[in-house]
Amino acid sequence: MDYQILNKSPDVATAVVPHALDINGRAVPVGSSTGASVLPVGSAAYASVVSLMRPADTSVYAANDVMGAATGGSAALQFSGIAPVAGGEVILTTTQLEIDTNAIPAGMAGFRLYLYSSMPPSALGDNAAWDLPAGDRGAFLGYVDLGAPVDLGSTLYVEALQINKQVTAPAGGALFGYLVTTGAFTPASGTVHKITLHAAGF
Repeated sequence: MDYQILNKSPDVATAVVPHALDINGRAVPVGSSTGASVLPVGSAAYASVVSLMRPADTSVYAANDVMGAATGGSAALQFSGIAPVAGGEVILTTTQLEIDTNAIPAGMAGFRLYLYSSMPPSALGDNAAWDLPAGDRGAFLGYVDLGAPVDLGSTLYVEALQINKQVTAPAGGALFGYLVTTGAFTPASGTVHKITLHAAGF
């Protein structure tokens, strides 16, 4: 069957054959074997950015340590507006991590973002070893690997595409997380880390 008409007009495409949008916004037949990730037509897009400035020290991080702005209080992050205010199912599609420093510290292997539906009761601080204690299990949503930053001169950066991780967001539309190291390294003092999440609702 010829589907050339699909990418000319969503209205025409709907009349011809059931379809969805791939990650590039193109209409494709439902059930097609293109291998592309698809989202239902009419999906809403969400994005949330969190910036944290780590403490003004050069304390060594071990692998699996939490990174945050606070050592005594919780280093958990809040991603507001990453889902509908009413809550519901969303698919995390893309992550971006920007680190405002001009060199990759020796040993920095990458980062993982552990996700929660509410602020985790563990309240882990900066440089604490990450764990999933009993009190956090009810809110735990899994994790996404952010990847290993590359040196772009004055900035370190990494992005992960086509994550396609489905999570259930609570009423209010926010998700929460811990930024966790995957390798041991000595950080620069007061470094700013900016984490961006993108999601689609359906």
